[in-house]
Amino acid sequence: MPFHLDHDWYSRGVPGNVVLGEDVYLDSSYGFAAFHSEREPGAVFGEACGAYDRATLVVGPRGQVTVGPYTVLNGVYLVCSDRISIGAHCLLAWGAVLTDSWRPERMPPAARREALRATAADPRRIFPTAGEPAPVTVEDGVWVGFDSVVLPGVTLGRGCVVGCRTVVGADVPPYAVVAGSPARVLRSLEPDDTDDVRRRALAERTRA
Repeated sequence: MPFHLDHDWYSRGVPGNVVLGEDVYLDSSYGFAAFHSEREPGAVFGEACGAYDRATLVVGPRGQVTVGPYTVLNGVYLVCSDRISIGAHCLLAWGAVLTDSWRPERMPPAARREALRATAADPRRIFPTAGEPAPVTVEDGVWVGFDSVVLPGVTLGRGCVVGCRTVVGADVPPYAVVAGSPARVLRSLEPDDTDDVRRRALAERTRA
């Protein structure tokens, strides 16, 4: 059964197969209007993560989305037919799209007509995907800039930065900064979130 947010203006509520960790913030259940996952769970939000500014989950019957602790989804679109996994301490900016499924540019007219017929016959109006979806993985500490597009099968490595309006069609190495269409590596960052760095920072703060 759906459950409702105290502050929400949208009456349908959050689907019952969405699992929320402690201190999760959702600005509205409207972001789940196109959420049709039949999986248990269909989505998991980790501790203290948040979905703001109409972040939208467009999820098919077989889709599953996981969002790690302390991650911010700010006006993003997650289009999921199979699996989108987002790690902890990530920031996804407004207008970014992550999709695990893609329609070919030249879809044959007969296939297009059949897809439209199937959509019209489905009361949920789910447009069927073409081809097999490929999971998208976002590792911990990733920043995705506004209006970027992350295509099926891509892994964004730990600590990487995706520049604004970048189209990412291949894996991004950890701590790389990428931009452009298609994305290209501009530079690499020094890792500052490893266990060793944390220990040193804690020791320095303790001495202070």
